[in-house]
Order: sequence, then structure tokens, then C-alpha cells
Amino acid sequence: MSSRMMIEMDADSTFNRLVPRGSLQRFALAGGFNSGVFFLLWEFLRLFLSDDSTGIRIAWGVAWGTTGLMAHFVHRWFTFDNRKSLQWTIGASFGTYVFSLVGSTYTIGLFANRPEETLRWLGLANLLSWGIIIWAMMRLLVFQYKTEENQIA
Repeated sequence: MSSRMMIEMDADSTFNRLVPRGSLQRFALAGGFNSGVFFLLWEFLRLFLSDDSTGIRIAWGVAWGTTGLMAHFVHRWFTFDNRKSLQWTIGASFGTYVFSLVGSTYTIGLFANRPEETLRWLGLANLLSWGIIIWAMMRLLVFQYKTEENQIA
């Protein structure tokens, strides 16, 4: 085995040891990317909608729904794994994303009357809070993820 291949394998195993598949830390890394795309889309949509509760909720809901499908594939590839079929994980994740879409859109609407900067910070807090809920639902219900030691074939 070449030294370059050993270094790559060693780096990969170190990363997997520090940030194991299925962990909240790994979900957070992927979620940071997903959330960045979501937040940019939300801000972009807000340019075209009214700044009232309805406009803010519509922008949030459209951005959340749009990036939800992307997030499914990012988490399937990076956070969890493909032990479950694609048909299963897309079907099972539908309920998770609908629940989080409705819940997060409702909660951001509660803050819609706040000043612009405060709304952005509350939007970030809302995103993080719902991210933890989604991680738990994806891990337990969608991917039914178990660590390698406990995985039953």
C-alpha cells in the first residue's frame, strides 16, 4: 500500500472517529452547508415579498421546502449512510420535513414583528432548534441509524 493511500485512509478514519456517522456533530457539519443555502434563499425571497408576517412565513416555507430535498441527499451521503433504500428514506423523510416545515414556519412567524437584525438572529435560533429536532427524527425514524458495533445485518 502506498504511503499516500495510508495517509488518506488514516485521515478518513481519524475524521470518522472524531465525527462519527449519525452523530449530531456530523449532522451539524452537513447542516451548516444546508442551512447556509437555506438562509441565502430565505433572504433572497424576502426581497420580493412583503415584510409582514405572511411574507416572512412564505419566504421561510418556500426556502425550507426547497432545501429540504437537497438536505435529504446531503445527509444520506454524508451524515448517515445508504443502508436503507432511497425509496424508503425519501418516503420516510417526507413526514419529518413536513412536520419541520410547518413547525419552523409557524415559529418564525411568531417573531415576524421584530426589527430586521433581531429577526435574523431569531431566524438562526429557529433554524438551529429545528435542526436538532430533524436530526433526531432522521436518525431514529428515517435512516434508523445504528452504530457499526450495534448494526444488525
